Order: sequence, then C-alpha cells, then structure tokens
Amino acid sequence: MAVKKCFKYLIILLLTFQGLLAAQESPREKVYQALIYDKMDDWDEVIVEMSSRKSSLSDKELGELVNYYYGYSGWLMEEGPKKKAKTYVEQGDALIDGLLLKYPDESDLYAFKGAFFAYKISLNPIKAPFLGGKSMDNIDRAVELGPERPQAWIERGNALFYMPKAFGGSKEKAVEAYEKAIRYMEEDSESLHNNWMYLNVLMILAQGYEKTGNYELAKSTYDKLLLVEPGFSYVRDEEYPAFMKSYREHQLSVN
Repeated sequence: MAVKKCFKYLIILLLTFQGLLAAQESPREKVYQALIYDKMDDWDEVIVEMSSRKSSLSDKELGELVNYYYGYSGWLMEEGPKKKAKTYVEQGDALIDGLLLKYPDESDLYAFKGAFFAYKISLNPIKAPFLGGKSMDNIDRAVELGPERPQAWIERGNALFYMPKAFGGSKEKAVEAYEKAIRYMEEDSESLHNNWMYLNVLMILAQGYEKTGNYELAKSTYDKLLLVEPGFSYVRDEEYPAFMKSYREHQLSVN
C-alpha cells in the first residue's frame, strides 16, 4: 500500500510540475510549438489570452501580438473559417494603426500593414484595385525605412510571389527577397530561437526554389530547415515527402 501511495503522489507531483512548466511557457514559445506540432488552436489561445489583457501590454508585447495575428490570420486564409479570418484581420490591423500613431517610422509596422491589406484583398478580391496599391506602398515604405529588416523583405517577397506577372510579379525576384530576409535574420542569431517566422520563411524559400526550377537549392533549403527543426511536422510529413517525389522525377527527366 505504501508503494502505491508513493507512486500516486509522484504522479500528482509530476502533473503539477508539468502544469507549472506550461504556465511559464512564453507566448513566443507557445506559438512556435503550435507551428511545429500543427496545433493551431494553441496559437489562437495565445492571441485570445494576450488580447484579453491588451490594455496592460507593453508596446513591445503589442508588437508581438501583431506578429501572432499576422501568422494566424495567414493560416486562417487557407485553413480556417473566413468569418474568423475577417475578424482577426480587422483586429490585427487596428493594432497596427494604433502602434503606427506612436511609431510612424517603424519599418516592421509598415510591412505588417502591407500584409494586412493583402489579407483584405484575399478575403474580398473585388477590392484588389483599391487596396493593391496601398499594400505595395506600405511594403515599399517598410523597405525604405528598414532595408535590413527581415519583415520588409518577407512582405516584398510575398507581394512579388503572388502578384500576377502582368502587374510586376516575379517568382525569381520573390526568391531574391526571401533570401535577403533569411540572411538578415541569421545575422542576429539570438532572434532565431523559438522564431516561427524563420521556419516559415525557410519553407517558403524552398517552395520558391522549386517553383523556379532550382531543385538542388530547394532540397538543400528543406534539409537545412529540418536540421534546424526536425520536429516541424507539416514539413517533415507532408511538404518534404511531396517535394522529394518531384525532385526524383526531375532527376530522372534530366538524366
């Protein structure tokens, strides 16, 4: 009986310890874990929790919240209900506007602003003629204010990648922008820890290489990504296997 009681108390202590660890996990860590383990409800929980105490957040924390709205809204565009995506885009955009009043020369805010205009176009394509220019103006302003800021180049890359060729889109130029974003990220090695954006841009860069026919660079980028984060389940279990199938087919076609 004594052994059973001891075991029971150990289990209780273990669960308590795990609960404390979860409570101590930062929003940045939770979002990173949500990405790599494909638990997007956990990402949403971070946004809801931080938004519930928005009035007490520092400006730095509000900037982080913008980042989380940006990432989760992008996911909602593809996978989630459009009504929720619209709500989150509006909330994230309002946060950006508030911060821009205080920091009118902050490059990252203009990059995010450009992205949120693009989100609005995605939600309602009929607005493209009215919002497309505003999106590019904000992205251009981001690059002008922060030519070494990764976020500015990420959004420049996204704009070029998805823009129709007739309007100036270019996947080759998009890849160059993503390369710059990665290079500037890696210059600040401390910023890479638990950085969901770094993993995401590596994945996008690999996709860009494949789309432009650079299969070897695509493979080396996927390999690098999985070396940085072997647990990235979406890339490991879906994206990379699908790419390797295309890669092998390409190898056969050129040999």
